[in-house]
Amino acid sequence: MPSPRRATTFASILRSPALAVIAAYLLRMALMWLTHRHEDPIHPRFQTVGLEASLVARSLAMGKGFFGPFPGYQATTAALAPVYPFLGAIGYKLFRGDSYATLFFQTMNCAFSAATCWPICAIGKKLFGEKIGLASAWFWVFLPYAVYLPLEWAWDQSLSALLLALIVLATFSLREETSSSPSSSSSSLRWSGYGLLWALAALTNPTLCILLPFLLGWLVLRRRQIGLASLKLVATSVFMFVLALAPWTIRNYYAVGGFVFVKSNFGLEFWLGNNPAVKEVYSPALHPAFDVRERIALILNGEPNYNRAKMHSAIAYIEAHPGRFLQLSAERFEDNWTANYDTTIDPWLLALHIRKANIWFCTLFSIASIVGMILALRAHFWNSLPLALCILVLPIPYYITHTSLRYRHPIDPFLSIFTVYLFARLWSALRPRTTPKLAA
Repeated sequence: MPSPRRATTFASILRSPALAVIAAYLLRMALMWLTHRHEDPIHPRFQTVGLEASLVARSLAMGKGFFGPFPGYQATTAALAPVYPFLGAIGYKLFRGDSYATLFFQTMNCAFSAATCWPICAIGKKLFGEKIGLASAWFWVFLPYAVYLPLEWAWDQSLSALLLALIVLATFSLREETSSSPSSSSSSLRWSGYGLLWALAALTNPTLCILLPFLLGWLVLRRRQIGLASLKLVATSVFMFVLALAPWTIRNYYAVGGFVFVKSNFGLEFWLGNNPAVKEVYSPALHPAFDVRERIALILNGEPNYNRAKMHSAIAYIEAHPGRFLQLSAERFEDNWTANYDTTIDPWLLALHIRKANIWFCTLFSIASIVGMILALRAHFWNSLPLALCILVLPIPYYITHTSLRYRHPIDPFLSIFTVYLFARLWSALRPRTTPKLAA
């Protein structure tokens, strides 16, 4: 019979998010081994996708700089945010062969995805209690998108999900410091760190920055409700955010010949989703990586001018065809929550022959999470609002450009929390209630 102390230790391990982190990492690494086992190196069945990040990472490892994001465009670029390619360059430095570098990308993504269990658990615990927090972390362990996207894509979606979850957790922590009344220097340090965390997220995935004013606004309102001023602290965060981004912005100005906020390609992506050639969602064949005429135009004009021209072309098309723009935006909205179009071009899902199953799962997962979000807002409005803002606001740029499951992935941790909350509410409502027996 185990001693009470040993039983207590075992119970604390089971309640620890560390166990979920370990389980998530082992599961993803086991699946990575299975996908590469007996693999044909010439024609792999499960090939890692994400050419641009891989090529730039290889260029960095070879000492050529931030260069050549796709074949045929051998030039200095600002088409990608810098953090993920620089991390990938470590793999090319450590492993000379491309196949081993691919394994490094996958291993790195698995670590990011597994580590996301910890902020998911912490956020769920703050909002709804320890059980829902822990259940949300374990839901993430087995969530299909959190399992296969790190293996399929040599891209930043897993790191972006981790960073956004950490940002929301830090947002709650800054809200809670109001009750403990820390010293002025300590408070400034925390808000400075908050700004630097946002800068790291921007240099990984600048789309996340759309949430910065909303989460800062939430913090200001919460502090105002208890009579605390926030202007100086918010200014500190914004200053550190801008300061951390300044070196890369200056680099872009001199390297690609124009002012570029982290990435230069929004105009191109906007045009790919809004032009006469779009049949459904967007027109990937017109990307300069595949279209020779567009590649020549990019080379001759340079990235800033080329993207400005594409932005103007997209705006002109929308002004001339507002109804078509609304139709395409509606299709992209549908695809964001159902993966109806995205599943038709996802190579792993096609190889596994699970197109319909994925559409059903994505749709049900989305519905469950949105219903859970509504219930949470009704019961815990202010605490649930940051997560709801992330879910509602982050996909907006993709509704007007084009959608993908990997683009949506940064909000999947919050969708998981709300899904678990919904299940908990349903269980509570359906569980039979025992009535106390009356004394004789």
